[in-house]
Amino acid sequence: MRPSLYLLKKHSGRSEYSRKTEVQVVVVDLDKSKQYPLNFVCILPQATATLGKSSNIFGKVFGASSLEVAHKLLHRALKKEKDEDVRKELTKRLRALKTYSDSQIMIAN
Repeated sequence: MRPSLYLLKKHSGRSEYSRKTEVQVVVVDLDKSKQYPLNFVCILPQATATLGKSSNIFGKVFGASSLEVAHKLLHRALKKEKDEDVRKELTKRLRALKTYSDSQIMIAN
């Protein structure tokens, strides 16, 4: 499996004043196909607390290394991304992931 992130930017809201930009982060397998949605694996969870649990699909696919895989995928996507809204979302997720990893280490000690 060659996992990568596919980023979907959507605008929601009925008027320009209530418009909100959403970024959906999807995990794809580049070995399956080069085109989305044929290479869909799962959605990267927004809440970092669920990344470490095997109750979500991402956790089931990547197991104990799911936090490490998420970190690598987000860093790789951040290096390539040009869109500012998407970069903000990736940065926010990386910060949350770091905070979760730090608190997980403190609990283990």
